[in-house]
Amino acid sequence: MSNNIFKSFDDNNVNNLMNKKEVQDIINDPKTQNIINKNEFNQFKEKYKDKSNDEILKDAHEYSQKLKSQLGEKEFNKKLNEIKKFEMFLNKDQKNKLNEFLNKIK
Repeated sequence: MSNNIFKSFDDNNVNNLMNKKEVQDIINDPKTQNIINKNEFNQFKEKYKDKSNDEILKDAHEYSQKLKSQLGEKEFNKKLNEIKKFEMFLNKDQKNKLNEFLNKIK
């Protein structure tokens, strides 16, 4: 099984993250539950399960370009900044990976 950015969190970090109130609020939000329970989410998880970082980043870059053309540059950058808010829950290595990911999809 290949190592990819979706598998880069160790169990302790995941458990610590999952126990935070902010994360629990997000998880329990009905909108989040709708996303998680949709068939598309399961298809997404399956699609990227055994992919390498390069394959994932290539797809992410292609999707981000489509999204940027749909939303416009200003709204797209606003969405990226919203993603960056999750940095407060990450350790240094995870923050670096998130920033690397965001820089590669721009």
